[in-house]
Formats: sequence, C-alpha cells, structure tokens
Amino acid sequence: MHDLADKNKYVGFLFMRISPEYFALGREGIHEVSAEHARDLGRFAKQLTHVVCTGVNGKYDQVTMVEADTLEEINAAATAFRMGPRPATSRSSTSSSG
Repeated sequence: MHDLADKNKYVGFLFMRISPEYFALGREGIHEVSAEHARDLGRFAKQLTHVVCTGVNGKYDQVTMVEADTLEEINAAATAFRMGPRPATSRSSTSSSG
C-alpha cells in the first residue's frame, strides 16, 4: 500500500436521474419498489451521503457520495446501487465502474 492510501480515503460520486414513472408511483408505490433495494444497500449506509438535487439542476435528481478506504469498496457500492430493483423482464447486470 502506498503512503497516500494510508492517510486518505477514496470518494466516488454516483450521479442519478430518477425516472418520472418512479415519482408517478406515489408514496406507497415508491416504498414498495424501494424497500428491498434500501435494505440491500444497508451494508453501505455508513459510507453514503445523499444529496437531493431536485429543483436545483435539471440534469440530476440525486447525487450520492460514497467514501471508502479502497477502490474495491467504491466499486461494490456503485454496482449495488445500479443493480437496484427492476422488473424481472428487464433485470440486467451492469459491470462498468463509475
């Protein structure tokens, strides 16, 4: 391990656009599709900071910052975020790093 890695953390930013269909689900529908995904991401809870951008900039609805000791941890959190709940017919695997 190099000297910088001993002192500094890695930070990753996940820039997200949220589909209008998601908001159209309403409060109960959003909870229904998000609850399992939120539980899955619980293992990263201490590493995440969410910034909601709605109303600030039309490009992104949310930016999530991931802080970790290794790039592998950043990649694991980013991959878990991208893999969120999807209808069974469109579930696909994403392996690119962000």
